[in-house]
Amino acid sequence: MLNPISSNTVDDATSHVFYVTSWGYGADHWFSWFVKALNANPEIMTYLANEGSRPKYFPEERTRAQRPDLIKFTRFMADVGMTYQAIGDCYSYRPTMMHAVLETWPDTVPVIHLTRHPYAWLYFHVRWRTTNMRMLGGEQGPLDHEWLHGCDHDLFNSLGLKPYTKDDIEIWTTYQGMWKMNDVASDAKMPIRQIPIEDVTKNRALFHEIISFITHGRVTYDEKLLDLIYSWVHTPFRGEEELRVSPRDLRAQWPQWKALAFEKLVSPEAKQAYRQLGYKL
Repeated sequence: MLNPISSNTVDDATSHVFYVTSWGYGADHWFSWFVKALNANPEIMTYLANEGSRPKYFPEERTRAQRPDLIKFTRFMADVGMTYQAIGDCYSYRPTMMHAVLETWPDTVPVIHLTRHPYAWLYFHVRWRTTNMRMLGGEQGPLDHEWLHGCDHDLFNSLGLKPYTKDDIEIWTTYQGMWKMNDVASDAKMPIRQIPIEDVTKNRALFHEIISFITHGRVTYDEKLLDLIYSWVHTPFRGEEELRVSPRDLRAQWPQWKALAFEKLVSPEAKQAYRQLGYKL
């Protein structure tokens, strides 16, 4: 259970700040749905992968691999959201990046982690990169960064996987995504509640539980508002395409090179961590 701290006992100036971590947004509709659901309540303000997108357009500030100092960023959000009951950032951070927040505000700044079936997550991870990360100006800098700094090409080559060039984006980003999957083993050790987004899309009571936790019980949703936001679960938003993403079907459609890569790149520990979250591989 997510146990909310009573708002009567929380008086820290940052207590209206919350974080939702993930393994990466990747323009997955269900992740954007969750943020829209939060923002549908006028007392909640939520950023959608803001600090992951910002360096795509302002590379002079920091690299794609960097994030703002969490202590300063938390205080910044607390200032920006002072007139809201809750303000949060979704998907800019992974669980293992949250040490500073958990140590500084263990009882006042809530953190949850939304997970996704690894086959679906990989689909969006690769699709995001093969569409140039939705760069509105067409710049190639972010993708170049992924090629130069986000892939262990020597490792991929040493494992005898299907060869590729830089233009074979689907292949090398598939390997990149599968290698990143191994981080789930360390993510699972963090003292953060991990919740499959698939469960949230089907369970209003779970959504209520999350809202109560991240807002310290200050915000509630009535049935009319819940009816509205749950009507969006399978409806693409502006800028999205209608996609049917079934993990079982995705896995059945994998070519042999991809299935072989999964077996060679994803560790037994990571596979077990996914199974413990309830995902069937």
